[in-house]
Parts: sequence; structure tokens; C-alpha cells
Amino acid sequence: MTGKIMMTAALAGLFFSAVPQTIGQESAWTRGRISAFLTTADTSAPSGDAAGGALPGQRSRRSARLAGFLSAAVPGAGQAYGGSWIKAAAFLAIETAAWIGYSHYTNEGDAMRKEFRAYADDHWSRERWHAAYVEGQDPSTHALPDYNTQQYYEMIGKYDQFMKGWDDWVSGGPNLTENRYYYESRRREHNEQLKNASKCTMAALGNHLISALDAAWTVRRGNRSLSFQVAPGFRVSYASAEAIPALNLRAAW
Repeated sequence: MTGKIMMTAALAGLFFSAVPQTIGQESAWTRGRISAFLTTADTSAPSGDAAGGALPGQRSRRSARLAGFLSAAVPGAGQAYGGSWIKAAAFLAIETAAWIGYSHYTNEGDAMRKEFRAYADDHWSRERWHAAYVEGQDPSTHALPDYNTQQYYEMIGKYDQFMKGWDDWVSGGPNLTENRYYYESRRREHNEQLKNASKCTMAALGNHLISALDAAWTVRRGNRSLSFQVAPGFRVSYASAEAIPALNLRAAW
């Protein structure tokens, strides 16, 4: 809301001691003085009173809702709209870092997936597993999916049921052979890369939310600070055919 505080100080003692009392009797000197006051009023008095415009030297009010929408779309945009450039740069830097991290971890994960799948194709065989598998003696809790699926590559390393398919497995030897151990370690590292990429995505989404809330709060705080700004201005008011100088003070909130 906008409030107005108008203070009028009669300055007749300073001005009218040398100025005739009526407009009709004003001298050339008087007209020059009135013209000077009117010029001052036109250039220094607050404008846009009826429309609730900004005070001189004061920025216009901003929309907190628009600021929130801007930062929800591009973190930092709402802060820039509100004039908070340092926070705008900080939110944009976080956003950039999050997506750079996502791209890095995704690419690393993709490379590892190709590596451990190629390793499995070289060191594990469905035919070898079928040949060594003993029906009724070996565990049979999972059906092996089709080749080249995510579950296929997970099961051949994860479950002992498929250990006989590894090329370094021997009867009486350990269930977790060296090749199988290496394969599982690379598959776990791949999963960790994907988890890190997911964390970066969550960080980016959180940055959007926090930036939007902060932008709206920043603009609201800036708008509230406008209420404490006061603009002095000189105007000439006329009453009873007399020129009366006045000092106007206006505060908005």
C-alpha cells in the first residue's frame, strides 16, 4: 500500500515580506520568483502520485511472484531481476556445477557399463554354465533372462547359481573367483557413478526450488524497504489569489 504524508510550512515571512499580496499586483521580480518556484516544483516534486509511482531516486516495486517464476526456470534469474547480483551468480554457479557433475558421472557410468559387459562376454558363458550345472544339486532360484539385458548382467555375477559359467571356476574352488570378483567390483563402481549422477540431479532440482523461494523473499524485502524513503519537493499552492510556497514530504509503504 502507499501512504502519503503531506507537511505544509507557510513561508510567507521569508517570501511575502518582499512580494505584493495579490497575484494581480505582482511585480516582474515577483513573477520571476514564482516562476523559479514553479520550475523547482516541476523538476523535483514526486511524480505519479495518483498512480502510486516510485519516489525520485528510488527503484520501482518488483513482482515477487515473477521473481519466483524466473528463478524456478533458471536459478539466479529472479535474484538478478530483484537486483541481487551476487546471489544470482551463486545460484547460477551451483546450477552449472550440478549439471556438469551429472554429465561427468553419467559418462563415467556409461563407459564402465560397456567395460564390464564386454568383460562378462569374454569370461562368462551360458553354455559353460549349462554344461557344469547339476540339476537338483545346484541352487535354482532365478531364471536367467535373455542375453544383453540389465538383469542378465546382474545375475551372472551376483548369484552363486551362475558361478560355474565363469572361465576360472573349478570344482572345489571358491565360489567367488578372481574374474567374478573383478566383474562385480566394476559393476558396483558403475552403480556408484549412476547414484552420483542422480544426486547431482536432485541438487539441481533443489537449487531451482531454493532459488525461487529466495528470489521471492528478496524482492519482498526490497519492496518493504521502499517505505522508509522520503522525497522532499517544493510546490506553489494558490489560495485566495495568493501564492503560498509549501514544502511537501512524501513517504510510500
